[in-house]
Amino acid sequence: MAENNNLLQALQSIVQAENSQINTAVNGIIESYSAGIACVKPIPQKRFNDGSKIDYPVIPNVPVMWPRFAGDVAGVKGPVRPGDKCLLVFCQQAVDDSDDERRFSLTDAYCIVGGFGAAKDRGAENDQMQLYFGEAYVALTEDGKLLINAPAGVEITTPETLNKGLLTTEGKLSYQAGMSGTGGATINGTVKATGDVQGSGISLIQHTHREHDGPSTGSAQ
Repeated sequence: MAENNNLLQALQSIVQAENSQINTAVNGIIESYSAGIACVKPIPQKRFNDGSKIDYPVIPNVPVMWPRFAGDVAGVKGPVRPGDKCLLVFCQQAVDDSDDERRFSLTDAYCIVGGFGAAKDRGAENDQMQLYFGEAYVALTEDGKLLINAPAGVEITTPETLNKGLLTTEGKLSYQAGMSGTGGATINGTVKATGDVQGSGISLIQHTHREHDGPSTGSAQ
């Protein structure tokens, strides 16, 4: 019986020793990042069956994974900076297309960037989808409204913008290349123009008209 127990303990020790060499996933900190590749320092220490612990080495050349779709022509990514937290995932076989039979090696890691712990409260009351950077954000509300908050302004580069609904501006409306349109316009308040104003081809500045039965008036002063 004692021999059986010793054999079982020996087998357990072998299995545990082998398991300690398997890397699955561990949280880490970005040390450097360039062109989709990061150097990452795992945060916890590696533990062994005898209770000893050692620091993981810094893992270089780790591809950073972002959600990508439609054959990689669509996706979401953000700025990666030293000190950002991430999740390191170790593949069960070599990812370099080699015939190496290594498994769960530190050299076969991918990095998923993202903070740990509770997300920062952005006042969304859990009813918004947000894409944010600092105080700027784009949000979709539960009832279907799009909200944009851009403290530094909004810049749109497009050959044409079509708005199919009512457009309301609470601030000043200005333009540089002219304005044209069809349909009526109702304006409450003073309209100022530094150039001429024309209606149906008639100039406001050059317009003259007959004063009752007398001569025509002069141009606008």
